[in-house]
Amino acid sequence: MGMRNAICMVSGGVDSVTTAYYVKKEVSPPKLELIFCNYGQRTAEYERFCIERVAELLGAKLRTIDLQWLGQISTSLLTKQVPLPETRIEDLWDPEKARQRILKWWDPCRNAILLLVGLAHAESYYISSGERYDVYIGIRRETPVPMKDNTPAFIEEMNRLAEQATHHGGYRILAPLIQLDKDRVVSLGEKLGVPWKYTYSCYAGAGWREAQGERLPVHCGTCSNCRRRFLAFKEAGVQDPSIYLAPPG
Repeated sequence: MGMRNAICMVSGGVDSVTTAYYVKKEVSPPKLELIFCNYGQRTAEYERFCIERVAELLGAKLRTIDLQWLGQISTSLLTKQVPLPETRIEDLWDPEKARQRILKWWDPCRNAILLLVGLAHAESYYISSGERYDVYIGIRRETPVPMKDNTPAFIEEMNRLAEQATHHGGYRILAPLIQLDKDRVVSLGEKLGVPWKYTYSCYAGAGWREAQGERLPVHCGTCSNCRRRFLAFKEAGVQDPSIYLAPPG
């Protein structure tokens, strides 16, 4: 079958950028394409900023897909310009509070849609040029309660769908970080040389600040994702270069 090219679905976060670096350096596909989807998320400009720089550093093609219709039908706070609830660090590990948080951040069918976008591009390339592409995504199981579309079972189902949804079949949807805790993702990313200042995790979006010789996006420091990011770097023993509006720890 020969070497397969790679499409990485990227959001600009720690997990997706580490996945892109893993694919580039460990898988070493002949061609690497990053796909960023704008679904109306409130932090799209910060994410896009990071991904543009990551694509340049990796020498990868970057494609942006407009999915703003998804944000228009979503009830997720990620797509609404409203104040976000603060999450205490101790609440991150409370299963009941985690269940209560899920719907606040849930966009309808988002990860399935993202993977189908990647799969559609992979099929188009194969039909037009005979080149095979695998589709990668940086999802992983969050503790203590995983979202259903962040699990190995979800990836298995998407691979089954890929066989039925494409003419030729033979496409692969891969999530290499799916079994890793976030601190292990940070450790892996550090080993791979991920430029952490070009990753963005915040749910809120907190503006820009001049730092490290350039204009960089700011994390709020109080949303659940900022807390998880802060703890992951701390537990991995890796310096976190993020700019936080409020201390996350």
